[in-house]
Amino acid sequence: MLNHFELNFVAVLVATVVGFCFGFLWYSRFMFGHAWLAAIDKSKEQLGKPVKALVLSFVATAVTAVVLSLFISWIGVVDMTEGLLVGLYAGAGLVATSLFSDYLFCGWSMKLFLIQAGYRVSTLVLMGVVLGGWE
Repeated sequence: MLNHFELNFVAVLVATVVGFCFGFLWYSRFMFGHAWLAAIDKSKEQLGKPVKALVLSFVATAVTAVVLSLFISWIGVVDMTEGLLVGLYAGAGLVATSLFSDYLFCGWSMKLFLIQAGYRVSTLVLMGVVLGGWE
């Protein structure tokens, strides 16, 4: 029965901030920022100041953290390792496979797919560690 869920708002907030900040690192010049810009055929100047996109991305990250937290609570995760595995399974099995379908139909390069999917899977793993560690 899907009637018992616990939501730790502090854990969800921390997981959201960790996931969002990880995105800044992932798409920075220190990691995949230049490769990502090349893969989407844009320059940093063309992106401008994407304030609205960043705000909405934070909201989307928060929704992801809430849903992952509910799922982790529902299946009874008890530590960081189990949280990591749930994040990995959700990321690789649900998100990356969905992005792979986008890659196949949208004409993405393999480089773009790997950057996008790598970020999403890694973010879910990090969030899973945070949320699992809080249980």
